Amino acid sequence: MFNYKAAPKYANAKTAVWWDMNGCPVPEGYDAGRARPSIEGALKELGYYGPVTITAMGDLAEAHAHFLQRLSSTGIVVQHAINAWLATLVFNDLMEFKRNNPPPATIMLISDELDGKLNFPLGRNQQIQSGYNLVLASSCGGSMYRLHHTADWRWKTLLEAAADSVSQDTTTSYVLRKCSSWGDSFTLSSFVCRACKFTGLSVASFTSHLSTEEHKKTDKEEKENFSVPDFSPFITMNDQAAPEYVNSKTAVWWDMDTCPLPDGYDARRVRPSIEGALKDLGYYGPVTINAMGNLENAHPHVLQGLSSTGILLQHTSLVRSYIYHDLSMFKVDNPPPATIMLISDQVEPVLSIFLSLDHQKSYYNLVLARTFTPPSMSRLCHTAEWLWQTLLARSPETTSCVLRNSASSFLCGSCNFTALSVTDFSRHLSSEEHKKEVSSSLISLLLACISLHFSLSKLFESFSTGVFFYQV
Repeated sequence: MFNYKAAPKYANAKTAVWWDMNGCPVPEGYDAGRARPSIEGALKELGYYGPVTITAMGDLAEAHAHFLQRLSSTGIVVQHAINAWLATLVFNDLMEFKRNNPPPATIMLISDELDGKLNFPLGRNQQIQSGYNLVLASSCGGSMYRLHHTADWRWKTLLEAAADSVSQDTTTSYVLRKCSSWGDSFTLSSFVCRACKFTGLSVASFTSHLSTEEHKKTDKEEKENFSVPDFSPFITMNDQAAPEYVNSKTAVWWDMDTCPLPDGYDARRVRPSIEGALKDLGYYGPVTINAMGNLENAHPHVLQGLSSTGILLQHTSLVRSYIYHDLSMFKVDNPPPATIMLISDQVEPVLSIFLSLDHQKSYYNLVLARTFTPPSMSRLCHTAEWLWQTLLARSPETTSCVLRNSASSFLCGSCNFTALSVTDFSRHLSSEEHKKEVSSSLISLLLACISLHFSLSKLFESFSTGVFFYQV
């Protein structure tokens, strides 16, 4: 992972650090008093000079008092929490931090576990709350994360870099300087037991609490009562368009393979049905519609009906890949505010991972349509969702829409062929040249899949969802 320099707006902004001491412990023999200067030193090397708060969490029942004292002496808030609850507690703290600290600000997560457990809820939140920069550290470093971030350190390397440059005397003066600048009330930062809601200002009171029978009983109950958050089936409420999206562009990508037209449906009604659903929520800006899928067996009458209303038709067997590519190109040419509409049953699980990463840094409004109610919450934060069948059941007028645009392009993604008429397009799809090109492409595709599988096996193991860019 390449570590990017801090953007100007983050250079002097706050940085809040959450450190999972279970997954990323202090190495044996390492002076815990150097943890803060190590973290701050790594941040300063990238241009982050603002105030830094550090919260260290973990199972501290067996932690040595001297170790806890050294951490606390540099202003680190030390919190005891059972490992199963760490992700939930960190997420709650993050939301509280965002409520009390408007952007710009930087968030740093030091953990081997938190990305896997936080990528879903935090990824959704980062899509709608702009201005919060994310940096990460883990025991391995360079991991394949599902959270968009601008820096990534290997925890041990981060600590060793500071150890090489910070002597014991320097660390001591650093601690005293920090404590002096904070004032007497912060000479010792708080010790917190998240299980018992206990707060102490001394190591003695904290370790004494952790050794009590009351605490041990509560800790045991916390472990027994833990349950993974349930992202159960849900109904999406369709929100009215925010003011900035009312007259902005809307770009629609329609996967015709998974969301086909019902038999006998008038293809000329598709655009007005989509536009009508959008207008019901207050989207009045210009709408472009890109329809993609295997069109070799599509009836010319259907293609003509769609084309007559200004829908761009594209033949491809790589729908998800083309959607992602076209979305990327759209964002280059159309900065926010703008709305993106995806009509597809293939958004979950693979496409949503990549789109979630993009949306954490680009902040476009997203609306969805598909043929089924999803079994769990999407990792994509969207403001509206329709059942495709229900959306098409509208009864809009078609005449004005038909007259508006009578000849949009037809594209063959396999052959890079473009046509302006249904006749030319259908003739191309039935030609021997097209069939030969498709066969050749499939062979190349298979070889690319094999190569991609081996070169990015770590990524696929992390995502557990198979090949994305080269699916057939």
